[in-house]
Amino acid sequence: MHGERKLLLVIIVLLWFPFYVVIQQWQISDSSTEILTPLSVAVNCSKEEELLDNSKKMTAKLANIPYIYIKNQDISKNDVLMVYGASMETMKTICSILPECAAFNSKGWIKVSTGPKVASKDVDIYIKDTVAVVEDGVEISSSPNTKDTSAGIYANHLKSYREMEQTLKIYVYPVTIGTDMHSVDDYKYGVEQLFIDLLTASHFSVSAQDADKADFYFIPSRCTAYRKSQPQNNREAGETVAMETTRDMVNHVIYSYPYWNRSEGADHFYICAHDMGTSVAKLSHPGLLTNAIALVNTADYSKPTFVAHKDISLPVHPGRGAVDWSTLGMGGAGIDAKDRHDLMFFAGNPSRGPVRPALFDQFQFMPSSRLVRGYISEEQYIHALRATKFCLCPSGLEAWSPRLMDAIWFGCVPVIISDRYVLPLGNLLNWDDIAYRIPESQVSELVTILEHVPEKELRRKQKSILKFYQHLTWNNPPRPYDAFHSVLFQLWQRRNIARIPKRV
Repeated sequence: MHGERKLLLVIIVLLWFPFYVVIQQWQISDSSTEILTPLSVAVNCSKEEELLDNSKKMTAKLANIPYIYIKNQDISKNDVLMVYGASMETMKTICSILPECAAFNSKGWIKVSTGPKVASKDVDIYIKDTVAVVEDGVEISSSPNTKDTSAGIYANHLKSYREMEQTLKIYVYPVTIGTDMHSVDDYKYGVEQLFIDLLTASHFSVSAQDADKADFYFIPSRCTAYRKSQPQNNREAGETVAMETTRDMVNHVIYSYPYWNRSEGADHFYICAHDMGTSVAKLSHPGLLTNAIALVNTADYSKPTFVAHKDISLPVHPGRGAVDWSTLGMGGAGIDAKDRHDLMFFAGNPSRGPVRPALFDQFQFMPSSRLVRGYISEEQYIHALRATKFCLCPSGLEAWSPRLMDAIWFGCVPVIISDRYVLPLGNLLNWDDIAYRIPESQVSELVTILEHVPEKELRRKQKSILKFYQHLTWNNPPRPYDAFHSVLFQLWQRRNIARIPKRV
């Protein structure tokens, strides 16, 4: 009954009060625009001039209501009515008038909620920027002046995030160098090709005709493909090929396009998800290391080629195998905290790096610990993630570990033991809310530290993981506030480092 009253209210508001505003834009005599409703209302248009005068004033006021545009997504259900043949500006006017309208899609359906969202190849959505946005069941305030803890890591950045969504422009260089080397199916480095594909298909990517207007220029290098292109995965030969291919690509960009030389590469960026990281740029133009922004997994303070305040640490991997682990685990949703019987868990090579040998020497046979030498089946691994309170993410040969996202997806509180690691989204996400960072020098005290974590504090971190995991998760197609958008937002925050005049 409540739903029927709401629908009736929407229809009445649309057919009476809004008429004063939309009559000017619809041009009632034009039959190309038709509103489908279950009611038939006759309207007296004898005072059309007066109505038009009033509509001008009200339309000017309503024009100030901003809308968030999201490409290739729709809102499932929550339809209230459909408007045929109306332009997007007319739809915005209608939605602005209706207090019940939260959003509308490009096919004319008016929505009373902003979620749940679904991927759609032929539909885009427009969300009224004065309502609460629902993302995967979590309400996120969308008012740029509202500070709401439910907004997650964007509570204090909503205005800037909206601006990025609407105005960020990136030109992807159409470089064919290295395309004969195919991407490798390795989940640890899978974000590399995924990011290139997502960016190229997104509304952020601009055509060659608009390249002068771009905020950033992307060099679509694929260091993992180059590094693993050699027979028997020859490491030395592969690294040489990767550095030479990157050099050739950058030289092509410098000598074939005018954009690099305007800033010596300061408004350029590239990606390398392989452990090589920024070292792939060693043979390239010096500006690739000193000025261009690198998107890397190997975000390590001790690497001389990595610049922490310039380069960006990637959310480490998009998932393993055919199963979507983020959907499977959902940040630990549905897992009863009482079912997490084990104190800590790790599975992997025990000899890599300085931390792991100490872990196994001291804690392998403790009853509360589950430290596995080598690898276990996917089923066993997922079971351990679900059954453990703390999942260890020690450094190995490199500072980063794909285990970080495995733990987060299943609500197992990460314990990061890697002094040199620059964590993903570090300027947006307070990692103390969802994880523990233990200095490598305190490995011997690890069990004592974890056993003395108060139960309330553990529950608070688990709830925070459930709230924030979406920001670290890669989706295809992308979703608002996910890893793809979070990486672009960090890039957006660096846009004023090099102020290059753009063509208007």
